[in-house]
Amino acid sequence: MTGIDLSLRSTPARRRVALQTSRKIWLKIHLWLGLALGLFLSIIGITGSALVFFQEIDEALNPELRIVASPPQGRAAWRPQEEIAAAARASIPANSHLGWCYWPQSDDEAFLFYYQVENGASERPDTRHVFVDPYAAKVTGTRLWYSSGDVFGSSVVGFLFKLHYQLLVPGLGDTVVGVMAVLAFISTVTGVVLWWPRNGKWRNAFTMKWPARPERLNYDIHRLSGVFLLPVALAVLLSGLYFNLPDQFRAVVEAFSQLTKVEKYRSGPETPTHVSLDEALAIVARQFPEGRIYAVTMPKPGNGSYAVNQLFPIGWGLEGRRTIYIDQFRGDMLHVNDPLSGDGDGFMAWQWPLHSGYVLGWPGRIAVFVFGLSWPLVFVTGVIRWLQKRRARGVVEPRRT
Repeated sequence: MTGIDLSLRSTPARRRVALQTSRKIWLKIHLWLGLALGLFLSIIGITGSALVFFQEIDEALNPELRIVASPPQGRAAWRPQEEIAAAARASIPANSHLGWCYWPQSDDEAFLFYYQVENGASERPDTRHVFVDPYAAKVTGTRLWYSSGDVFGSSVVGFLFKLHYQLLVPGLGDTVVGVMAVLAFISTVTGVVLWWPRNGKWRNAFTMKWPARPERLNYDIHRLSGVFLLPVALAVLLSGLYFNLPDQFRAVVEAFSQLTKVEKYRSGPETPTHVSLDEALAIVARQFPEGRIYAVTMPKPGNGSYAVNQLFPIGWGLEGRRTIYIDQFRGDMLHVNDPLSGDGDGFMAWQWPLHSGYVLGWPGRIAVFVFGLSWPLVFVTGVIRWLQKRRARGVVEPRRT
């Protein structure tokens, strides 16, 4: 009987030992992931913060290309969109491939066309921009956006994109950054486990002790920077996998819901006439009058279709992005990829608004901007805390004079 009592009395002690052991394991994982990835994640975070406002930054750096004179009547004075697109095509080599076009979001902005242009010195094409004044249907200028042969020959914002998505390593860099996103997600989870108040004192878990010694202040900054931005971190890291590891991301989503392949939405059968860009946009406007156009992908040669990206209000301050596919010959609406559909396609449609912060408009973009800057802050405070602990244990020997 005494033996049984001793066993029962030892149970809380065993639990404490188990908790301490598991905490040490979580701490080791969190520590070494942070030390190994912190510098790279800081670079990705800082560039990501800048790219939240890449349109505004690029506009400030290149006003002569992006800003146009707007008449009093505003967009009502635009030339037909087909004429605007034709002006862009005429300024670029005939064998170039048009990717997509950013729509002006204000009356004084130019249209921005992305073209893939062959580079004779490289196996990969360059990306060039063509800017068109919508009121005159005239090209205001062109520029090299991405250089396939010289990464430092790209535009400033183009360079930031390459640094953010692939750490300036084409091809392999996309995968490496995607794997880093997975590991960063694991590091974030371990940080939450270590922060979790096992004593139930939640108020202390969300507050910073002040005044406090520098060591405690550094610790509070480290843990609270991660905790308060946790929802943003999970959204950005998850959507980052969609951009950097698209095939793997789709495979996981398809395990729960079937996804539609975009390649399925082809125009046809081919006819002598085709639907103009203006007509395609009119079809979209009639069906979805509450949305505003953000970008348009023109039909590829053959049986390609129009892909029109719209931003639209969902409610509660949220904004979604839908993609509407239009047959270039008959004008039929082939498919609508809507974030409100509730299926796998709808889930995929959420990824860009989440990653960019557009899901919450300006507050969302600012939240993503702050989150990106939190990575170097968390890294630096984490390294400082690690060095503090090493000194406290006497691992770091005193400097000899």
